[in-house]
This record gives sequence, C-alpha cells and structure tokens, in this order.
Amino acid sequence: MKQTWKDLSAILISLICICISLPSTAIAGNRVTANLRIIHAATDSTYMDPGLRDLGHELQSVFKYTAYRLLNKKNLTLAYNTVGSVSLPGGRRLEISPTGFTNGRIKFKINIFKQNRAVFGTEILLKNGSSITIGGPGYENGYLLFNISGAAQ
Repeated sequence: MKQTWKDLSAILISLICICISLPSTAIAGNRVTANLRIIHAATDSTYMDPGLRDLGHELQSVFKYTAYRLLNKKNLTLAYNTVGSVSLPGGRRLEISPTGFTNGRIKFKINIFKQNRAVFGTEILLKNGSSITIGGPGYENGYLLFNISGAAQ
C-alpha cells in the first residue's frame, strides 16, 4: 500500500492535534509548590514586617491598610486534587488544593473553615511562578490577608 504526501500530512496534523489537546497538567508536571503567607493588616500604626518587604509596594498600592505583620508562612508541595492545610488565627483553618493547569495558570481551590464548618470558598487562577494576595476575614481590629504563590513542577 503506497502512502502519499497527502496521507502523511494528514497523519502528522492529527498527531499535532492530539498532542495539543492533551491535558496541560501532563505538560506542567504532577506537583505544585504553593507558598502561603498569612498577613495581619490593620490601620492602627505604620509598620511593614521585614518578612513582607518584597510585597510592600503591592500591599500598599492595593489595600488601604498601614500596618502589615507576617503571622505565618507555610510551603506546601501538593499533587493535583490533594489538599494542604494551614492553621489560621481565631480558630480557623485554610485549605488549598491545586485542581488544574491551563494556559500557563494553576487553578487553586481555597476554603476557610471555622469549627469544621466552611465559612469561605473561592477558586483562583494563578499565573505559574507568580503570586496573588487576597483579603480574608476580620481579625483583631484588622483583617487577614493571604499571599499565595505557586509553581507547577
């Protein structure tokens, strides 16, 4: 059976289409490193915790607070669809789970629990290798902020 260039081109195009349509988690690897910083933000003073200096400009330009204190820092290496947990002040717990990787972005599911009851839930898309800071619940005359950075491995 003789194959023509037309047949070979069709096969090649089909193979390229199959490779492009593969789930991007296979391309990104099967683990995600998530670095979490739990921050107390308030307006009771003017202070920038030394552990947050790399975020200082972002925090001050996005949020209205004047004092930022690093309360906790945790680095997690997670497989997709597994859950990592961080204790929060006020008897709360933050759970984070990488759920996918699309177009160079890691999808995270984030939940906050108080007394084993979900009080907050969201999903974020984070550009691979970058970070985002999101606002959280009130705490001690201020609010908790969560800085989340992630990198697919």
